[in-house]
Amino acid sequence: MKESLLHLVWEQQLFQTTDLLTTKQQQLNIHNKGVLNHLQGPDFGNAVISIDGQKWAGTIEIHVKSSDWYAHQHQKDPNYQNVILHVVYEHDVEVFDLHSNEIPTLELKPYIQKDVLLKYKKLMNNSQQWIFCESELKNIDAFKLDSWLERLYVERLERKVGEIEKVFTTTGQDWEATLFLLMAKYFGGNVNGPIFLNAFSQVDFSIIRKQFTNKTTASLLFGLVGLLESNDVEDVYYNSLKKEFHYQKQKYQLGNLQLPKLNFYGCRPPNFPTIRLAQLIAFYEKHMTVFANILSLETGLKGYKDFFSIEMEAYWKQHYNFNKPSKKSAKQISKGFVDLLLMNVIVPVLFFYAKSKGKDKSHLLDLMYEIPAEKNSVISKFNQLGVKTNSALQTQALLRLKKEYCDKERCAECVIGVDLIKCS
Repeated sequence: MKESLLHLVWEQQLFQTTDLLTTKQQQLNIHNKGVLNHLQGPDFGNAVISIDGQKWAGTIEIHVKSSDWYAHQHQKDPNYQNVILHVVYEHDVEVFDLHSNEIPTLELKPYIQKDVLLKYKKLMNNSQQWIFCESELKNIDAFKLDSWLERLYVERLERKVGEIEKVFTTTGQDWEATLFLLMAKYFGGNVNGPIFLNAFSQVDFSIIRKQFTNKTTASLLFGLVGLLESNDVEDVYYNSLKKEFHYQKQKYQLGNLQLPKLNFYGCRPPNFPTIRLAQLIAFYEKHMTVFANILSLETGLKGYKDFFSIEMEAYWKQHYNFNKPSKKSAKQISKGFVDLLLMNVIVPVLFFYAKSKGKDKSHLLDLMYEIPAEKNSVISKFNQLGVKTNSALQTQALLRLKKEYCDKERCAECVIGVDLIKCS
C-alpha cells in the first residue's frame, strides 16, 4: 500500500462515503474533501467535515498507518495544528497535535472499494515489464494522453525554473547575463558546460558585454577557460588572442582568476570545446543583445533557425584546435543543435521570464510542438508500446513520465495509472 494511492482514493472519493464512523465510533460526514496540497504541510486543505453533527473546517492528513504521524514528527509541527481529520488505511495508534489535542481518525480499510485495490494490485504486480502499464498503454484515450503529456512538460519546465532562478539571482537579476551563462553552459556540453559556466561567472557580465561590441570576445572567453596559457604555440592567431587577454586582465583587474582545464577526450571534433565556444562567440558578436532580440521573435521555429545562422571566424573554418590546421569546413550551428538549445535553454528561460512577469506562456508550447520529436531509446520504447510522438513537447514529457513517475512507481499520481485503477 502506497500513500499516493490513498491520496487518489480520497481525492476521487473511491470509497463508501455514507455511514462513515471514526475510530472512536463517531458519525462522520464529508461536506468538502478539500484541495490536494503539492507544497509542505497537510495533504488536503480547505476541507469541511462534520463529526457527530459538529461542523469543522481545516486540513486533512493522510497516512498508510496512524503511527506514521509520529514517524513524520507531525506532533511537533505547527503546520499540522489545524488538521481536522487523520485519514489512514490502517489505524494502529491515537494521534495528537502540537497542543496535545486528539485528532479524529478515519480508517479507510473497511470502506475502500475492493475493485480499486484489486486493479491497483494487478497494475503494480507487473514489475517484470519495462513500465507497469505497458500492456494497457495503447488503449488509453488519445486526448487524455495528450493533455497529460502537456501537463508533464509544464512540470518539466517548472523544475528547470528553479535552476534558472539560481543563475538569475547570481547575475543581479540580469536577463541578458542569465541567458548568456546558460547558453554557455549548454554549448559546453555535459563535460565542459559546468566549466564554461563557472569560468564566465568569475567576470561581471558588463565586461563580457563590452567585448561583444568591440569584437574582442574571443580573447576574453578563450582566456577565461584556460586555453591561452601555453608559451610554445607558434600560431599568429593564438598569440594575438593571448596578448589581448593579457591586456584585458590588466584593464579589468582580473588578477584572481581560476583558470580551468577543459576536456577534449571523448568529444568528436565538431563538439570540441574550442569549436562550441567559437560558435557561441560568433553568435553573440552578431546579435549582442540576444535576450532582447529573442523577445521580439514572432516567427516560430523557422525564425529561430535563421536567428542562429552564423558566419564562423575564418580561422575556425580551418581548425578544430589551436595550432592544428584541418580541412576547411563551415562549422555552422546545426539545426539539430538549435532544436536542443531551444528545448533546454531558450524555452525554459522564456518560460521563467513569462512566469515572473505574469505573461501568457502558450506560445512556448506552440513552439515546442513545432520542434521535431527526439530520438532515443526511451522514446523508441514508448513508440513500440503504441505512444506515437510528433514533437519535442511530447518526447520531453515522456522522458519526465518515465523518470519521475514510472521509475518511481508513482502510478497513482499518473493520469494513465489513475485511469486504469478507476476504470470499471
